[in-house]
Amino acid sequence: MLPATISSLIDEDILKVDQHLKDLLDSDNPLLSQIGNYICSSGGKRLRAVLLLLSAQLTGYQGPKDRAIHLSGIIEFIHAATLLHDDVIDNAHIRRGNPSANSKWGNQLPILVGDYLYAKSFYLLVEDNNTDIMKTVSGATATVTDGEIIQLQKNKDFSITEDEYIEIIAKKTSCLMAAGCKIGAILGEVTAEKKEALHQYGVEVGIAFQLIDDILDYTAQEKTLGKPVKNDLKEGNCTLPLIRLLQIASSEEKEKINRVTQTDLSEDTLLWISGLIQKYHTDEYTFQRASWYVQQAKQRLDIFNPSESRQALLDLADYIINREF
Repeated sequence: MLPATISSLIDEDILKVDQHLKDLLDSDNPLLSQIGNYICSSGGKRLRAVLLLLSAQLTGYQGPKDRAIHLSGIIEFIHAATLLHDDVIDNAHIRRGNPSANSKWGNQLPILVGDYLYAKSFYLLVEDNNTDIMKTVSGATATVTDGEIIQLQKNKDFSITEDEYIEIIAKKTSCLMAAGCKIGAILGEVTAEKKEALHQYGVEVGIAFQLIDDILDYTAQEKTLGKPVKNDLKEGNCTLPLIRLLQIASSEEKEKINRVTQTDLSEDTLLWISGLIQKYHTDEYTFQRASWYVQQAKQRLDIFNPSESRQALLDLADYIINREF
């Protein structure tokens, strides 16, 4: 649950975003509407919409509120499209505690619905007719795909460095969050300096968000997390807790990790690696890195005068690293 300082400002607008998504998904093709609504209504936090709406408030946007809600829906559409495609690529079976779309309908339909959501989003952006917003969203969408490709190239590459990993999550996870922040700033017609400050805030809270996800993948309960735990390692993704472990574990442990991750990912192996992460406190190291990014993000907001929306963004940054799912 989001902090009260955030909920009091945007709860009504987020409900409108949810309804707007349903309206946009209304189609003559009932299956398209069914799959689109399934992924868009499956309990996500709407963080990208929250960031856009709060950024618009912070920067003094005075235009029609429906436009900010409409643009929030577009960002959430694109995010939903990435989830549909990611679950096919990852062969995922659970998404937010429910069966993934590909486990219900197979791979072909979710891919096509994801394509539809992308196409619909850009059609709506053309209708909105703001070049800066179109550049922001199209650039972010391309960057997300680039991040996904790099991650696939690095799959089962346990020599990946921390810097390389941060680059991947800055592209895959942060990019749409940063785009939401920047769109809010564009709506508010603030200076380039303030637009960039909000964009960087989005990048840094997005990195922190993913790093906390990395910790939860090893430490949370599946029922709480809403997806299988230890799933990153099962899929061959070396995230920061494991990257750090491979830096500081003993030579024998490193050799065994490299061997078993290529050949034997049984439950016993996953539990052994999780035990090493706790032994060497690399989950704590990851939390410290996430906290550093949150502090950087909060400092970006120093350029803005104190306000309820500024405080809400500060509280959102803290919420991101203290959440349990």
